[in-house]
Amino acid sequence: MKDQTIVLDSERIARIIKRIAYQVIETFGNQGELIILGIPPRGIWVADQVFEHLKKMSTLQIQLEEYSGKNIIGNSFWTNKQVLLVDDIVNSGTTMMKAAGELALAEANTVRTACLVDRLHRKFPIQSDFTGLSLATTIQEHLSLNISPSPNITLH
Repeated sequence: MKDQTIVLDSERIARIIKRIAYQVIETFGNQGELIILGIPPRGIWVADQVFEHLKKMSTLQIQLEEYSGKNIIGNSFWTNKQVLLVDDIVNSGTTMMKAAGELALAEANTVRTACLVDRLHRKFPIQSDFTGLSLATTIQEHLSLNISPSPNITLH
């Protein structure tokens, strides 16, 4: 088994998620409606954590959705909506770019992005608006969000 280094422990992840929630309130205000769209598989967990913090901290009307690659284009639900697109770790930006493009085609009003870790290995011109940690890694190195028994992000 390869050596693993813990990059973010559960305490730091909790602080990052709370900070992202505060940044979301600062950006979107404390009124109105916000849809949090989690990118599977582990971006959904991060989105849920942000959602839970926002429910306690703001008066925003918040809805949690899961990105499937099929639920955006041609669906008027997204028109004129404020959307927070959430992933755990942004690697190449491919999935985030695809989802953001679909939201643009669906005429979402505002799209912002959030992640725990941004690896900075972009294929596409997309960035995370709310980032816990920017980490330059080699292509051969991998980062993983492990949810149980307690959340952490490891480099291996």
